[in-house]
Amino acid sequence: MTTHTIPGELFLLLTNDAGRQDSTSYRTQALAAAAIAELALRERIALTEERSPKVQVLSTEPTDLPVLDQALGALAELEGKSLKSAIGHRTMNLTEVIGEGYAAVGAVQRKDGWFTTTWPTHDDELETALRARLAAAVEDPSRASLQDGLLLEILRALGIAHRILKDDLPGLSRRELDQRIEALEIDSPAATAVKRVVDDMTAALAAATVVTTVSST
Repeated sequence: MTTHTIPGELFLLLTNDAGRQDSTSYRTQALAAAAIAELALRERIALTEERSPKVQVLSTEPTDLPVLDQALGALAELEGKSLKSAIGHRTMNLTEVIGEGYAAVGAVQRKDGWFTTTWPTHDDELETALRARLAAAVEDPSRASLQDGLLLEILRALGIAHRILKDDLPGLSRRELDQRIEALEIDSPAATAVKRVVDDMTAALAAATVVTTVSST
């Protein structure tokens, strides 16, 4: 299922009830980055140690999760490309496969327009549970999973954690929330390696964001 993957859950957080991207203009790149992080966690891919890391595919064994398998197939075709290039490549647009996954379980509906497809909310149970879980992870770090930590770090790195979670954590300022996310210590053997992936990934995403902004002005 797509619903419990890192990019799948990020999709819920970055999509408003009307089905349009919310809080960031870079949902596509963020979802690609989240998929790369999860594939690294699952030891399907790795990043080189260069200053501008490249993506290396370690295994093409299917995960049986449509969004991750689509991303893995795309990355196999992009072998040796920089992380920045991979995140922005058209074959790493995972919005459709994630939206279809949520439509299949009744969480969203597909709405095709003249130029775009939107995914309006049909049943918000999954997102409500996700928000409660992330709020609990911030309030009590001992309850935070590695997936919680990665999702929160991606939101923080995008500069939108407070915008997304302010109603779920009403007592925290933006600065306080960012500090709590940075202080999360996830108890997992993979945490150190994945933290490096997230650091590289978010730096590449920030660079891609700057390039896109400059080129559109």
